[in-house]
Amino acid sequence: MDETEQRRIDERYMALALSLAERGAGRTGPNPMVGAVVVRDGRILGQGWHTRCGALHAEREALAACTEDPAGATMYVTLEPCCHQGRQPPCTDALLSAGIARVVVGSEDPNPLVAGKGLAQLRAAGVQVDTGVGKAACDALNAVFFHYIRARRPYGVLKYAMTLDGKLATRTGAARWITGEAARQRVHRDRGRYAAILTGIGTVLADDPLLTCRIEGGRDPLRVVCDSRLRIPLGSRLVQTAR
Repeated sequence: MDETEQRRIDERYMALALSLAERGAGRTGPNPMVGAVVVRDGRILGQGWHTRCGALHAEREALAACTEDPAGATMYVTLEPCCHQGRQPPCTDALLSAGIARVVVGSEDPNPLVAGKGLAQLRAAGVQVDTGVGKAACDALNAVFFHYIRARRPYGVLKYAMTLDGKLATRTGAARWITGEAARQRVHRDRGRYAAILTGIGTVLADDPLLTCRIEGGRDPLRVVCDSRLRIPLGSRLVQTAR
């Protein structure tokens, strides 16, 4: 098999790993989203993803799902396997114990606890390691995690709606839809994906919002209100639905 054909195969399986990783959106924080696929002789033996913080990492999920002994197989994983003890044991240990012969990685992990050490450990043990397959998409998947690790600051997304002539509401102050259906759906996807949603007291007083994720199976974010004079009404929907 020539290099072009191998690259095409690698990209196809990495795309599958990415789609698996995305299933953890909104539930893995502060951990990254990761997906993994185990392949041998053109057959998928197992696949998995990091389902939530504290649960098995994607590599161990994929190995546990294998339908036969994965020795000699290739694992495709969207992020460099960890090599340190956290809530879960090192994934590099699991790969070596399973006899994985080749590991294809999308993103290298910027976490100083990993940061190339996982790749080095695998290579030192004789595992073939190839990196950078689907890197742009894998990096984009974990933009929040990467930003926090590198900048030590939260990752923020600004959402606002405004007409072309700079208006937010009608002359009387009555609220009207400015955004389209696609934008409103994006808002709810983001609410389910990110840890918290922040708004000002003016919006709460004017709109009495819920700030929840209205997607089936979605996760509600932590709701935060900037209200320095404590004007939020006790009868507001935010207060009435607070735990």
